[in-house]
Amino acid sequence: MKPIHLNLAARPYRDYRPVYAVVVTMSLLTAFLMLNNIETRYRYRHDTSATSGKIESIEAKIKQERQRQDIAQRQLRSLDLTTLDAQTRYVNAKLAERAFSWSTLLDELESVIPQDVRLVTVAPSFNPEGSIALALDFEAKGPIGMIATINRMNADPQFTNAFPDSEQMVEGGTYKFNLHVQYNPPPALRAAR
Repeated sequence: MKPIHLNLAARPYRDYRPVYAVVVTMSLLTAFLMLNNIETRYRYRHDTSATSGKIESIEAKIKQERQRQDIAQRQLRSLDLTTLDAQTRYVNAKLAERAFSWSTLLDELESVIPQDVRLVTVAPSFNPEGSIALALDFEAKGPIGMIATINRMNADPQFTNAFPDSEQMVEGGTYKFNLHVQYNPPPALRAAR
């Protein structure tokens, strides 16, 4: 026998529970994503404003440094380097004169000058590049004194380019002669200058 199914409904029954479950789930997911977007936007605005402040302060510092650089470059351009160089050379020459050791020079001359030659005057001149030129006046007992003095000076490493200026015989058989020579102080004294 066949069961009887009585359908008293005006329309057929449909189960909407899965649809409601999907709608509720989608609504909850949409609400979560919307809250996440709001929170992300808040963090973005906060971080952007903090970073913008840092960028503005860095740009202000860069602007200050550029202004300082411009001022320094203008000051550098306004310097008269040729005058400054000349002044520096003058000061260096004066410092070399003050640091000049007369005792060392006289000791060196004593070891170089032959016994029959007498030193009359010494006149150093200090060149701006740091070299020292000596103008020396001598008296010798004979004409060989000048040649011996030149040879001994050229053999000594402290003296270079010894060259006679004049020679004359004086009453009594003595000879007077002048020499110009470059003087190179010992290395210890050059390092002290």
